[in-house]
Amino acid sequence: MGEEKINEKANEQENPQTLLEALFNSVDKVARRAADFLPLGRGLKSLLKTEPEGMIGWDNVRDIATATLELQHEKQEEPNGRLKEPYREMYEVAKAEVERYTGLRPEKLPEEVMVFNQKDWIDANIVTFKFLFDQISEKYTQALEEIGQGGHKAAQKIAHTLLSMEIGITIGYLSRNVLGQYDLSLPEPGKTGMLYIVEPNVARLEGDMALDHFEFRQWITLHEVTHSFEFDSNPWLQEYLTSKMHEYFETIDLKELSPQEFFRNMRKNQTGRGNKFRDAGLASIISTPKQRKILESLQAVMCVIEGYSNHVMDIVGKNLLSNYETMKRKFDQRRSSKSTAEKLLERLIGLELKLQQYKLGENFVDAVVEAEGISFVNKVWAAPVNLPDMDEVRVPAAWIERMKADQDNF
Repeated sequence: MGEEKINEKANEQENPQTLLEALFNSVDKVARRAADFLPLGRGLKSLLKTEPEGMIGWDNVRDIATATLELQHEKQEEPNGRLKEPYREMYEVAKAEVERYTGLRPEKLPEEVMVFNQKDWIDANIVTFKFLFDQISEKYTQALEEIGQGGHKAAQKIAHTLLSMEIGITIGYLSRNVLGQYDLSLPEPGKTGMLYIVEPNVARLEGDMALDHFEFRQWITLHEVTHSFEFDSNPWLQEYLTSKMHEYFETIDLKELSPQEFFRNMRKNQTGRGNKFRDAGLASIISTPKQRKILESLQAVMCVIEGYSNHVMDIVGKNLLSNYETMKRKFDQRRSSKSTAEKLLERLIGLELKLQQYKLGENFVDAVVEAEGISFVNKVWAAPVNLPDMDEVRVPAAWIERMKADQDNF
């Protein structure tokens, strides 16, 4: 072993790397080796060269998201303009059917269904991600000043790299898997939401799963229209979600978690069983008890929002679409047959946990409808106080009992 190697080894023993420093150096080496071969490697190399001006480099995030998409060998094509009219007709049908079944009366719905490709979706959603995460950038920068032996700049570089990388890969992964979306337009409160269909993803799954061209698109449109009814019939819901998110970000204060505790938790969460990192991703490591309480309330409302939409899609879809049961069965099979790599990535970014919560939400809505009817479920949209907590989501009878008791008190 050469003298240089011996000295390097001695320095490592005297000044052991923190877990984040070791991870940063590993990412650096991988990115440099992969840069000449993989688009994602080039995106990571660019990120590593960038001097961080904030906690997250949004230009780098876009590059990494696009590179992640390209890494999945997704051929980018402009959506077929001829689909605009069929989607408009499907949209009108979905609006009429959802209003008939739910009895919800929206004040204003999106004017049209927008047909996107994956890069369109990335560009549209980076705006929302930036709106949310920029609120915490300065707090993280200040809180991480003392982390790591390299001082403030080294700590900021590590955090900048990890967060930009995780968000970019997450957006890129999602861009290939999202079929439709009701966009709340969180950065512009009061603005009517937008409804997107990511047509290349729809077309790919239609072929892979041998689905009916028209009915598959009507099914997706139906799901997103139900989300539109939930929010556009109850304007307070958007404000409630936004305020909860603001409340979550405002509570971030790593003074409650010393650097030593941060790294100790990181190591535990990397190696322990049933840990937060495995279940909810990198961001969960720094959550405090107060933040976890806010997150739980957000999870509960998201359970109801998704569960309500799935319930409506199930009831309306059975009557509207002749192939509904076949589509549902094929999607359930697809969800259970994902590769190990896909499941690992979904665990890292928290998607697996969300899917479990959404199933809880669907069970909640189904149970309340069976016991009391759809009009009783609609009580959840009357006011924030009517929203169930996670305990009530798991035990719908408890929420029904509370709603009836509140009614008797008036």
